[in-house]
Amino acid sequence: MTGSSTAQGSGEYRDFAFVAPWGIAYQPPAAAKAVLVNSTEGMVCTGAMMEGMDLEPGELLLFSQGGARIYLKNTGEVVINGQVFAAEGGE
Repeated sequence: MTGSSTAQGSGEYRDFAFVAPWGIAYQPPAAAKAVLVNSTEGMVCTGAMMEGMDLEPGELLLFSQGGARIYLKNTGEVVINGQVFAAEGGE
């Protein structure tokens, strides 16, 4: 990514839409490795490559460039900015 809706790859891509599950909005930071797909609506960004997240299969991590984090663990725990919340009915 080189701007809010500009990416550089084998060519330069501008003014594309961002695609995500409903209810999730995102803006990849500059230098993110974006995944662009040509669709019937034109070029769309389907996300960005993630590296070094160390997640188990089935886990989810939401995070911002500023450091905010929400981690949904397979144990049922929810970790928000380092504070652990036990699963319902947990100890």
